[in-house]
Amino acid sequence: MTAPLLTRSAFKTSRLLDFCSERELVKQIGHDVHDWPLVIIKELLDNAIDAAEEARVAPVIMIELDRAQAAGDAIIVADNGPGISPETVTNILDFATRTSSREAYVSPTRGAQGNALKTILAMGYALSGEVGQIVIESQGVAHRITFRADPVRQEPRIERAPEPSEVKIGTRVTVYWPVCALLTAL
Repeated sequence: MTAPLLTRSAFKTSRLLDFCSERELVKQIGHDVHDWPLVIIKELLDNAIDAAEEARVAPVIMIELDRAQAAGDAIIVADNGPGISPETVTNILDFATRTSSREAYVSPTRGAQGNALKTILAMGYALSGEVGQIVIESQGVAHRITFRADPVRQEPRIERAPEPSEVKIGTRVTVYWPVCALLTAL
């Protein structure tokens, strides 16, 4: 009696969901889930310092932890740089591309991969399995961003609701941390 032959087929899946699971984000970020709040602060600080340098202003950076949010804790980082343009925010939300002001240049830099904000956007979703929320305020616009994933199409589902903001100079990023993942690293 001969053993049945195992025939395997090659499957093709979208890489867009690489941002939608803890396992994949740990690979991209290089840090365990418990360190993610510190990663958020580090990446947003790097972006703030880079923005201040490019604007040739001394960096003024505010970091706040707001535990009074009904939906969970919030990590807030604000700076006095030139601010992120609405077009750049829109580009960051396209998970099929990288968005970076440093990738095409040869110079000393703190980060050039173009995925820091993308990973931060996805963290809340990866932890809760339902939704991640973040607000990017800059140049008078608050971009309220909700991150979900469509498991059937295997791609992120991102909603952006722009509204007026009092932040005219610099950028303020508020990352809402899900209740299911207490901010124990901070």
